[in-house]
Amino acid sequence: MSITEEVDQTDIEILKMLQDDCRVTLDEMANKLKISKSTVYYRIKKLERLGIILGCHAKLSPEKMGKDYVAIVLVKAKYGAGYHEKVGQKLAEIAGVTVVYYIFGEWDFVLQVRASGKDEILRILEQIMNMEEVERTSTLIVAKVIKEDPRLPI
Repeated sequence: MSITEEVDQTDIEILKMLQDDCRVTLDEMANKLKISKSTVYYRIKKLERLGIILGCHAKLSPEKMGKDYVAIVLVKAKYGAGYHEKVGQKLAEIAGVTVVYYIFGEWDFVLQVRASGKDEILRILEQIMNMEEVERTSTLIVAKVIKEDPRLPI
């Protein structure tokens, strides 16, 4: 979706504040934007109704949660009608798979896997490789995460 005429600069500022800290209060936003608290509330509800705001989440520390092993998995799937939807959904349901992208090129999917160690990564990889829809995989183990930011540039 592109930003429509239903979204103005005030809405953009609200989105930026929520992306930076989803715990920001209506009072804080209203004071910063110099509008009423009820206006902020109704604008947030509008942005949710338009499907622009999909939810608010806490950003957890992977290290403190014991999920500091990261792997990128390239997946080549067996071609068939609607395979990208079916296979993509099956891949997305595997515990530990945090990102699934359907891509064009030599590979069909790029996955990000988060795990507590090499044994858990191996277990997840075995699940992926044992899927009958998967032809082959290639796995890259991440040595260090330099940047990982789920916020959209707006």
